[in-house]
Amino acid sequence: MLVAGIVTYNPDIERLGENLSAASSQVDRVVIVDNGSKNYPAITGLCDKFPTEVIHNEENRGIATALNQIASKATECGANWLLTLDQDSVCGEGLVAEYESHVGESDVASMTCRITDRSFAYKEPDKKYVDSCITSGNYIDLAEWKRLGGFDERLFIDRVDTDYCYRLRLDGKKILSIASVGILHEVGTGTSEHSFLGKHFVVFNHSAFRVYYITRNQVYFARKHRLSLGEARYHRYVRTAWTRIFVYLFYEDDKFAKLCQWSRGLRDGYLMGIG
Repeated sequence: MLVAGIVTYNPDIERLGENLSAASSQVDRVVIVDNGSKNYPAITGLCDKFPTEVIHNEENRGIATALNQIASKATECGANWLLTLDQDSVCGEGLVAEYESHVGESDVASMTCRITDRSFAYKEPDKKYVDSCITSGNYIDLAEWKRLGGFDERLFIDRVDTDYCYRLRLDGKKILSIASVGILHEVGTGTSEHSFLGKHFVVFNHSAFRVYYITRNQVYFARKHRLSLGEARYHRYVRTAWTRIFVYLFYEDDKFAKLCQWSRGLRDGYLMGIG
């Protein structure tokens, strides 16, 4: 049984249709967990056209919880691996077949692919194994997902994939990168690229809502894995959370709201319990 999973939250219906069309042609079933979308009737109407199963959460329970719901359902269906996709991603032809050809390789418990973003160019990995990967286009071993205790639901959104990949590698597993196949992806709108003092970086211009979770979870992740990261890497992670404020102030819109959410995120990142 081949299963793909998509978490939806107020998706663009046309783009979701492209996603479902591409994914459903490669798997036996697509499991959708909807996090309280306002356009839920439109989602279910679209899903009637594809081999899907829809789980509806009355409120937004976050990416991590929804991914765990999808993985649980995929396990119930008899799947051994799960393809996870963002609601606006479109997987390329032959993606799942290529992934399946690598199932069984030594210690590989996660696979990723070539990411083509609609807004900017990702730097393609130049090695076979990578330290982490984004959720969209990720092919995960469900036995390892269960062994790790699933995705950390305290994270809600942001760093969910980073934390999972880090725990996977701590467990001695590998993340295989396959550049011959890929997905079309969009990390967000309003994305731009900049250079400062010779350093090139991408400005995503996320909402103030996202700024809170990006900041909070950066600190939480560092605190959670402090012992295994070591003091130098721990402080580097925390320093990134603190210095990100300069990007918000110099390069992004809605500066005051983001300043407020950044400060809240720092505070809560230090105060929240470690799972």
